[in-house]
Amino acid sequence: MILQTKRGSREPKGPSSETDARAGASESSARLGGDKKGGRLTSGFALGVFFVALYVVLSAVGEVYAASYFQQADVFVALLLSFAVVCLTFNFLARHEGAGARAGKWSLLVFAALNVVTAISWIGLFIGLKYAEPAIVAAFMVALGPAATVWLNAVIRRRGAPPTSDIVVSAAIATIGTYMIWISATGNAGVEWGARSSFGIVLAIVAGLSLALTNILVKVLFDRGFSGRQVLAHRFYGTILLLLGLVDHSSIVPEISQHWFAIAAIGLSTIILPLLLIQQGIRRVEPFTVNMVLSTAPIVTFLFQYFDSRIVPSSHTFVGNVLITAIAVSNIYLQYRRSA
Repeated sequence: MILQTKRGSREPKGPSSETDARAGASESSARLGGDKKGGRLTSGFALGVFFVALYVVLSAVGEVYAASYFQQADVFVALLLSFAVVCLTFNFLARHEGAGARAGKWSLLVFAALNVVTAISWIGLFIGLKYAEPAIVAAFMVALGPAATVWLNAVIRRRGAPPTSDIVVSAAIATIGTYMIWISATGNAGVEWGARSSFGIVLAIVAGLSLALTNILVKVLFDRGFSGRQVLAHRFYGTILLLLGLVDHSSIVPEISQHWFAIAAIGLSTIILPLLLIQQGIRRVEPFTVNMVLSTAPIVTFLFQYFDSRIVPSSHTFVGNVLITAIAVSNIYLQYRRSA
């Protein structure tokens, strides 16, 4: 039956109209939920990039200071003390965090691999800083990182073939890294080229590749439910054991008594605080995005080098760093747009 009113006829309220109403409500709800989800993804991406960017700035300050300090100090003593404090601190925090993920056989294997690559990346970085220009060391550390991350992430985390854009970007940064090798070899870097500086650069390259693998292994552990404190608590055993084998034990006490403030400053600015920041970044974004943000480190380090009288600023180094940063920032922006 159709009801007549002065304003016209009213359609019968049957099953089809109820279905349409429910469909419209469902569509509105789905659209609203999608908008909320998209907003969360975008904010999470931005926050992750922000944490890694803070890591880059703080690390740049610490690395320039460490490079100056290591010219007349014992690298291994400073590192041993710093990592021992880090390990003890985060073991204490992890114990008071409450129950977390339990380590199975695969997780233990990942932790073992993480200990090895952590030792290589950190020790390689600091020895490289002793012998080469910090901005060059930072450039070499990030030059091969994106390329390594693209393929390692696909193999270890089984993410499938990497996007073409990621391959192109990583190849471009690696090409600029080759240009940086030419800068150093032709004596156009801020530190004179020689056997010691070339050794430092080789270590920086090895450290960069190890850092790329480190970020992926940390992400694997996060995927399995481990917290940042748990990961930090158990990733430095290999580093400490290696340093115990390298350090001159008779120099530990004199080094502490003479340079305790410098050692504490290096440990805090280049290890403890940066690690807390980058762990939060790795949790929120993919390893390739982390490497893109890390690729801005050379230009930041270059700017802080002006505070080190030992280094003569090099325009060639500056150009290489700007090119790497421009590519990295452009790719980060594109990833942000995709996340939105």
